[in-house]
Amino acid sequence: MKFFLSFIPPSKANRVKIKSKRYVIPNDVSLKINRAIWELQLQQKEKRYTFKEPVEVKILFILPNKRRRDLDNIMKTLGDCLVYADIIEDDNLIFKQHLEKIIIPKEEGIIIDIKKYRSIKNFNNIINDLKNYKESLNDI
Repeated sequence: MKFFLSFIPPSKANRVKIKSKRYVIPNDVSLKINRAIWELQLQQKEKRYTFKEPVEVKILFILPNKRRRDLDNIMKTLGDCLVYADIIEDDNLIFKQHLEKIIIPKEEGIIIDIKKYRSIKNFNNIINDLKNYKESLNDI
């Protein structure tokens, strides 16, 4: 399933921490996050499906300039938006994500492709590589 956003939502790094577990979100940031949720909800009404199983997401960020942006922070906000828009049941269901950004002057937006996660079938090579690495640490 494909979803789109007409802009890049602000990252969670824009939240201001005031006490141990309390946050204040500036109004302009809150409005942009709500706008993202609204845009996703409009598209979700047409698709009428909520992912309740592990998913993989491929996200293309189209940026208007080379200003520095931290995609993993934006992804945290985007994951929350996908949950609030009822596209995925919980953002911990994202088992695989591919994030990419391209710069196209005067253009901005996000293309989100979500599909059911296909797990790795053969773990042997992966586990062997990890074991070999751990053993190499013992030699140091």
